[in-house]
Amino acid sequence: MAKHTQRVQEKSTQDLLREYIHKYAYIETLILVTLYVAIGYLINSGDPCLLSYKVPYLVILLAIITLFHGFENGVFAVSIISLAIWVFYPSFQYVDFLIALLMTLIFSQFHYFWNSRIKEAEVESSYKSDKLSELSRAFYTLKISHDQLEKNYVIKPMSIRNSINHIVHTNEMILLDDTIENKAYEYNNNFLKLIEKSFSMQSGLILYLKNNATDMSFNKDTVELITINIKETLEVEKLLQNYLVDKAIARKSPVYVSDESGEPSIFNEELENKYIGAIPAVINGKVVSVLVIEKMPFMFFNRENLTSITILHEYFSIENRKAALSKSLEGFELLEDKDFKFEIARLKDLNNNFKVNSVILVLRIDNELQTARVYQKVERMLRALDMITLVHNEDYYYITLLLPLHDKAAAQGLLKRLQSTLEDEKDKDFEYMSFDMTQLPLLSKYYREDYGK
Repeated sequence: MAKHTQRVQEKSTQDLLREYIHKYAYIETLILVTLYVAIGYLINSGDPCLLSYKVPYLVILLAIITLFHGFENGVFAVSIISLAIWVFYPSFQYVDFLIALLMTLIFSQFHYFWNSRIKEAEVESSYKSDKLSELSRAFYTLKISHDQLEKNYVIKPMSIRNSINHIVHTNEMILLDDTIENKAYEYNNNFLKLIEKSFSMQSGLILYLKNNATDMSFNKDTVELITINIKETLEVEKLLQNYLVDKAIARKSPVYVSDESGEPSIFNEELENKYIGAIPAVINGKVVSVLVIEKMPFMFFNRENLTSITILHEYFSIENRKAALSKSLEGFELLEDKDFKFEIARLKDLNNNFKVNSVILVLRIDNELQTARVYQKVERMLRALDMITLVHNEDYYYITLLLPLHDKAAAQGLLKRLQSTLEDEKDKDFEYMSFDMTQLPLLSKYYREDYGK
């Protein structure tokens, strides 16, 4: 089996077809319009564009092309039609040309709005999928941790839950230590030591994207390497060409040496590879790091341990992303809830990249007891993706609600429902403001400044 393979991007047939069509959109438009004019010439040589018929054949053709491919191809089609009118007609048909151009502009506007809605729906679906994956991962982590406590409490020094706590604690210490310049290196180095201790990995390495990598693709310029118990000098480029590593990145799922039944096994002599497993971490459909196992005792190289390592690797990568995104959110030192802060940073990133907005509703109260009562009421009204936290600054309490993928109208609707459920009139006496993702600096000021004084 060849060691060096070309990475194959696994795409569905529909994606490949769509990519192919859009790649040759202008050629397709040229062929369609040419066929239209040719058929029209065979039907009526004096009117090859079929302008004099009651049925608007030309408008139908432009609708098909423009609604599918957009404004550029619609204008291209009109240009070809206008050339045909100029050549085959005794005088240029200005009225028909202007009608065709106007309808193309209208169709292109529909195409723009439709594609914008599709893009928003894809972003919303991706966000919900990420949230579901996080919850599923948390559930499975808890389940497998309990299973390990029952089965391997004596054998293993750390459970999955303890390992996760160790990751969080260690990352926080590194983040707060200003003497550490390359924090990403320390994060990954400590993670390798954790895998070595918890799962008896004798030697291995981890490939991870540099902090300043913007193209989010694995290559020798964007990837850094850390090894543990490996004395030889390794090259990133050769590692990326390794069969297991290459396949793990292409599939975006763990790949390991296995026996005939598909179970992990280090005794597979058919596969000539110095590594026995490659486990990628995937965030938003992008591979951000790959853990490569070189040596591990056969007693520990089993499906259960590999699943546990995969979960820890995914969790570790998500924690790193949380730290990076939260760090980019400046001016929110009063916000102590790290998950809430990360969610704001993630939604801000969505708004910057895809123009999909979210809203934050803040209730400002100067009474602790009233705050507790209102907080309990609001907590019962939250929907699946909504989040809530409490910020305290001097004499004021700020009940902060995050409403992902909603606008300020949704925040006003929630506020009205809250006021209708509050029985005591005193509880309804509070100030409030709503902020979208472009107004985060204003939200930070709202937390800090008392404009009422």
